[in-house]
Amino acid sequence: MVTETMIVIALRQKNWEAAAEMAHELAGKKPESEIAKIAPTIEKAEKSPDAAWLLSIFSEIKWREMNEVEI
Repeated sequence: MVTETMIVIALRQKNWEAAAEMAHELAGKKPESEIAKIAPTIEKAEKSPDAAWLLSIFSEIKWREMNEVEI
């Protein structure tokens, strides 16, 4: 089972191929998710510096959101 966390980790590692495959799988199960909406961009990241840059920003934001600790 693929999770958003797995995809965000792949994006942070700039592992575009693995992230695209997992995003495609998750999009089939959860078409309303954020990952499903950015899946086409992930597929273009390897050949598009702009897409890669935007995904790097997205993954950093998502990573911080996932790791927020309420005090």
